[in-house]
Formats: sequence, C-alpha cells, structure tokens
Amino acid sequence: MSGFHDAAYNTPAVIATLALCRALIEKGILTREDAVQMLLDEAVAHAIQAEAQTQEPGVSTTTIDVNRQCAELLDEKF
Repeated sequence: MSGFHDAAYNTPAVIATLALCRALIEKGILTREDAVQMLLDEAVAHAIQAEAQTQEPGVSTTTIDVNRQCAELLDEKF
C-alpha cells in the first residue's frame, strides 16, 4: 500500500474512537475526564509519531500530513 493508504486508515479510526468515547460518556460508563485524558494521550502519541516520521527517509508527506491532522482532530474534539 502507498503512504497515503497507510495514513488514511488513521482518520476513520480516530473518528470511530471519538464516537465510542462520546457514547460511553452518554451511557455513564466512562467519565468525561477519563475520556479527555485518554484522547489527549493519543493525540500526543500521534504528534510524536508524525514528528518522528519526518526524520525517516522516504516517508511521504501525505502520511505525515494525515497523521498530523489526526492529532489535531483529537485535540480539537475534546
């Protein structure tokens, strides 16, 4: 698969995670604070991954951009 396809799987996964967290919060299974902390940790992990990939030779800029967008999406939603 191309770098675009690899990175493109991140966006739906992030959106699905956000939807699941919201549903769990609404049901009272997960507290908002726990969800926020979990998602912020994930956003930091994506940002670190995107930054690390900029250091690797041969990584497409599309992969880097999609990973950064995923991290921004996580950061914006909560």
